[in-house]
Amino acid sequence: MSHNLLSRRQFDRLGTLLLALVLAVVVWVVSVQQKNPVQTTTLSSVPVEVVNLPDDLIFADNGSADIPAVDVRLRAPRNIIETLSVRDLDAFIDLSDAQPGRQEAVIQVEKKISGIDILDKTPEAVVVNLVSVIEKDVPVFANIIDSPPFGYTADAPEVTPTTVTVRGPEPQVERVQRAEVIVRLRDANSDVKIAQLVTLRDGDGAVVTDLAVEPRTVTVVVPIEQQQGFAEKSVRPDIVGQPAPNYTQTGITVDPTTVTIFGDPDTLAQLPGFVETTPININGATETIVERAPLIIPETVSVVAAQAVTVTIDIEPIPGSLTMTLRPVVQGLGPGLQVESISPRSIDVLLVGPQPRLNTLRANENVRAVLGLANLEEGVYPISPILVVPDDVTVQSVLPEAVQVTIIAKP
Repeated sequence: MSHNLLSRRQFDRLGTLLLALVLAVVVWVVSVQQKNPVQTTTLSSVPVEVVNLPDDLIFADNGSADIPAVDVRLRAPRNIIETLSVRDLDAFIDLSDAQPGRQEAVIQVEKKISGIDILDKTPEAVVVNLVSVIEKDVPVFANIIDSPPFGYTADAPEVTPTTVTVRGPEPQVERVQRAEVIVRLRDANSDVKIAQLVTLRDGDGAVVTDLAVEPRTVTVVVPIEQQQGFAEKSVRPDIVGQPAPNYTQTGITVDPTTVTIFGDPDTLAQLPGFVETTPININGATETIVERAPLIIPETVSVVAAQAVTVTIDIEPIPGSLTMTLRPVVQGLGPGLQVESISPRSIDVLLVGPQPRLNTLRANENVRAVLGLANLEEGVYPISPILVVPDDVTVQSVLPEAVQVTIIAKP
């Protein structure tokens, strides 16, 4: 009897302890929820990614997915919500089972952190429009938009490769009828070879863009041949005379440098590889000469376009040098002072410039050495001379670089 009574008391104590434990847990949970309550919020504009899109499908609108962002409603403790951002969620549509055409794709949202519950999302799904990705070969054409110079002919262009492969959305690829490159032949007197990007065009000639092309660049060669009875000759100016003394000829330019002539083929065959101008006299010239010079050609031969060329003969002074001895002059000495001595009394100056200009220089006249003595008191000073020379003359060296000047008070 006493044993049963003891067991019942122990059982009652155990029940009391369990009840106390449950109450303690409840109190703790309530306390935690009061300090960090669970809240509901909406995370707006979560970007939606496209995953598992088959290689043979592409979005119909220029290949762009343009999937709208999704708003996600979720529940989490306040401390998590306060730091929550769109980077904590993954929103995506899985297109692994997609087919060509318009179809609905469910938006899936997964959490990257623990402690949150996703309740719902808006929108639940999006409509996507997919088209098949195809490729096809199209021919390449060279579009010749002008002609070679008179006296030359262009043969049929040679394009390498002759076709290119176009890949992209089926509707756009089906529009493409040809690939095109533009070739300009103006001023071409020899074979033209270019490597150029192709332009895709439809049957009406309109440009088709946003497609992959392989290869993107093709090579075009257009053979250029000279017609019978035509010949291209370089121009050689006939310069006579010499520039003035102390001047020299530094260059000759001819515009154009070559001319095309036409006439009797036998006469052309006997001509040298150049045609000369009439004589251009530069005797005594002291500056550049620009002259329009006629060409000397046989009477049975004519020149295409201009019958004369522009010849420019550059004439410049011969550069030279001159050593000159100067006596420095004093400038800026204060009142009550005088220069007792300058040592050495003269300096040697090396000048460079156009020889005609150097020939006009006179020591201590148009070339001077000045000693600036402003703000100096009595004493002995090393002074560097200031050289005064014409603008087109340069001082190469001065020896000595400084002179010793002794300043004393006037008696």
